[in-house]
Formats: sequence, structure tokens, C-alpha cells
Amino acid sequence: MRYDNKIIHIPDEWNTALNDLKQGAIQWRMEFCSHTEQKTIGHISHYSIDKNATNCLILVPGLASNTDTEPLMRVITYWALVNNHDVYCLDTFWGRFLPTVSQELAQQQTFEEYINLIDTGMDRIETECKNHKYSYSCVIGHSAGATATLEIYNRRILQHKKLRFSASIMFAPYVDKSFIEYITNFFVTHRSPSKEPMSVEEIKRSAIGLVSPHEPRQNNQVRYLSVLPTVYSDVDSVRFCPEIMDKYGIPITLVAGGRDRKSPPNELRKKYNILREGKNGNLWKFVVFKNSRHGFIDQYKDWGAILRLIQSQKQFARKHTK
Repeated sequence: MRYDNKIIHIPDEWNTALNDLKQGAIQWRMEFCSHTEQKTIGHISHYSIDKNATNCLILVPGLASNTDTEPLMRVITYWALVNNHDVYCLDTFWGRFLPTVSQELAQQQTFEEYINLIDTGMDRIETECKNHKYSYSCVIGHSAGATATLEIYNRRILQHKKLRFSASIMFAPYVDKSFIEYITNFFVTHRSPSKEPMSVEEIKRSAIGLVSPHEPRQNNQVRYLSVLPTVYSDVDSVRFCPEIMDKYGIPITLVAGGRDRKSPPNELRKKYNILREGKNGNLWKFVVFKNSRHGFIDQYKDWGAILRLIQSQKQFARKHTK
């Protein structure tokens, strides 16, 4: 991947500066529910510095995170607003963080419902982008958010619809069921809070509490996201469909962390190599940040590399615009 030569500087006080930027740039925030779950379980926040902005980013964070707290999404938001890009943050409350772990809630919170929720939010953002007539729009997803975005793209293609966005960057998506075994084992070994010994099969059916490294404690208490360890395994959407993905028609970059064990870089590269052989293989790119884990936390020491990637994706998209 060749990057633009422009130097991207992120000041030490960028976190404080971002909070000020967001307060001045917020245009609207809307709550919404999915097509299948009739309750408020998500919101979209729209930030804009320039009402005549011609570029926008759509941010879709992972399962146990949100754009207000996740450093990756926050620094991208900072960069975008400083560079007069509009930003749409698609945050979900699927599996609300609670003081205790709920078996009932975990059983209701399927990955399919998570995808349906993001699908609903994406519909609204697609309409906003169409009405605003941006010259460039890029969806940036991370982890389960990236997985859900790719499945939504699959749905659009199967519905014979064109994708309304100019490009996408997918950080550490799960694009094949081969990734599920590790994810399930991770959930099993990170059950929280601790419980009495169980068999593996019993554990898979029992609620666990995920703790986001970015979710702030409330009253100094840890809060949990209730899920079943099998949350991914019963969904057909965690699949690799090159015959469908070859029809997206927009540039997409897959990004791997070299030390990521949830979405291993070697597995993601294999999928990329297959996509490169397709009719639209020239629209796919693959980038590895060799020192990063799944959350790209290690890479935070070099924000410029990630931001140059985002900047270069716009040039890549314009080069391949049909």
C-alpha cells in the first residue's frame, strides 16, 4: 500500500480537542430500532463542520464498543472533522452493558439481530448520503461491525441493489466460519464473572459477560455485555461469499492486525487472495499493521499510518470510480 506523502499530525491533546469539536459540530442524533426488534437499541450521530462538505465517513464500531469511547474510532473522527469531512457514527445498544450478566438477555441477543440493527441504521445513512450528494463516502467498520457491514453489502447485492457508498475500509472482520472456533474458545476462557466448573457444552449455553476495554465504569463497577459463547456460530452471515463480494463494485480495503488471534492475518490474507482473482479483484486491497492486536491498540503509537490509509482510500476510490 502506497500512502500519500502528506504528513498527518495528531497533537497530544487530541482527545480533549475532539470533545470540543464534536460539541460544536453535532448536527443531529436520532435513535432507532431494528426491523425485527421494536425497541430503541441504536443511535446515529451526525457531525459536520462545513455544511458544504463533499466527503463523509460512516463509522461502525465492534460488538462491545462505540464511537464515543473506542480510541480507533475517536481518532478517525478527529482526523475527519479537522479535514472537513462529515461523520456519521452508527452506534448500537445491542446487549446493553449492565452490572450483572443476564441469561435471558444473552439468549435474545443473536448476531443476526445485531446485523439487522446495523442494516436499519445503514438504510438511514444511505438516504442521508444520497440527499446530501457527497462526492465521496467511506464506511469504516471494525471487528463485528465490519462483519455486519459486509453481510449487509451481500444483502444489497442479492436484492440487486447498488451500494450507495464510494468505498469501505474493514478493520479485522470475521469473514469465514473458520474464525468461529477461536472466538468461541475465547469467550469460554474469558467468562466473567467466575462461575462453578462446567462442561464445555454447558459453558457454550451459559451467558457470559464481555467487558469492553473502552467502556467506562459506572460508580467504579464493571459492566457486562451479556452474550452466549455461540453468538457467532449459529449465523450464516459469518461466511465468505466471493461470488457475491465480487459484485460490490466499490474499492474495499481489508485491514489485519499482525498479532490478531480473533481475525488472524493469515486467514484474512487467504480470503483477500481469492477476491483478487475475481472480475473486480482490482478493487480489493489488503493491509497489515504487524504490531497490532484485534483492537489495533498497539498501533495507536502511530496514528499516522492508519490515517494515511484512510486518506489514500479516497484516492484509490476516485481512481477506480466507474
